[in-house]
Amino acid sequence: MEKALPLTLVGLTIVFCVLLLIATVITFIRYLDNWFRLRAEAAPIKEAAPVLPTIDDTTLVLISAAVATVLQGRYRIRKIRKILPLNSQRDSWSRQGRAVLQGSHVIDKKKN
Repeated sequence: MEKALPLTLVGLTIVFCVLLLIATVITFIRYLDNWFRLRAEAAPIKEAAPVLPTIDDTTLVLISAAVATVLQGRYRIRKIRKILPLNSQRDSWSRQGRAVLQGSHVIDKKKN
């Protein structure tokens, strides 16, 4: 028993020191990852000039005509915006999710 207790204490001390070392390394790696991510996100923002999205008259007329045709009447379009930026990748998952979401909307006809 007199050899077992010191051996157990030394073993536990080594295990906890190694666990502390692993936790410190993981925290340092997470800090570095956040630092690099913030640097990568901040760099394009500084270089790019703020561009306000605009829509030309032809596109506006075509969207209005499409809405009037689908809804069979006159409606007021409050806002037109792009769902995805031009430089983002469009994959099949986002298209399918958007189709399901837009298909779930129920639009009541306007009562005059």
